[in-house]
Amino acid sequence: MYERRTGAIFNNIQYKTGVKAGCDKLVEANVEPNRRFRRSMAAAPAATRFLRFAARAALTCLVCAAAAQSGPRIEPRQAGQPPTESDKQNVYEMLDQLRAAVRNDDWAEAQRIASRLDISLNWAARKHDQGSPDRELSHVELMAGKDATTRTPLLPRLAKAAFDAQQSAKAAAYASEALEAARHGTFWWTGDAVHQGNIVLGRLALERGDIQAAEGFLLAAGKAPQSSFLTVFGPNMGLARDLLARGRRDAVVQYLEECRGLWSTDRGKLPEWLALVRAGLQPDFGPNVDY
Repeated sequence: MYERRTGAIFNNIQYKTGVKAGCDKLVEANVEPNRRFRRSMAAAPAATRFLRFAARAALTCLVCAAAAQSGPRIEPRQAGQPPTESDKQNVYEMLDQLRAAVRNDDWAEAQRIASRLDISLNWAARKHDQGSPDRELSHVELMAGKDATTRTPLLPRLAKAAFDAQQSAKAAAYASEALEAARHGTFWWTGDAVHQGNIVLGRLALERGDIQAAEGFLLAAGKAPQSSFLTVFGPNMGLARDLLARGRRDAVVQYLEECRGLWSTDRGKLPEWLALVRAGLQPDFGPNVDY
């Protein structure tokens, strides 16, 4: 995928010969070590594979922690934010689960938790390093290019990036394109396209004051097919939070009920949010507001 995406970027930008040659060398230098690592992982015993994977996750954790300590604190919508307390709590919980699995010699479970931990740390690092919404949108548009192979899986991210950049027309176009693409089959990105496309269209409807349409999009987002991203990180709660602020509790309860089938690793968060919403309270959705 990395090589295909890089190839798409080269196809859509007219690089000078010297620049492109330098980029080719950089890609080759990064891809080959990853190939060697994957081959060594495949040949190693289960315990050794887990220990190598955990070492990489731990190194990522240290890098993220150092960045959070040394990086400047700047205002939202200007640059990425340091990891929140909710982000840190999620990492602490996974570390506790990882220790328990190792103590019990359950290496298969330990490797699954290590994989989730690695994804979570990479996501936190991306949020910390992310630039302005406009720059994020330009970056994703550059990666997407014109080729459907690279563009279609990035449509959910394009829709969200355009919404965050307050470019409503682009956000609506990307979200609608994502939903249309999802109708042509089930792929690894289909769940994300259906979920994020409906969330973005719902938030745009809410900005126009069309609460009934926003509720419809929210419920459609809850009916999205499963995806690896939704399974690990859970649903986007931005639209649900905004509807709760307008007193639309019933739609949010139904949405959370629908999301039970999407988020199999919720660690008790969905039942907690459901209980709070039914009690008339506003839950802290943490990083799920931004997913």
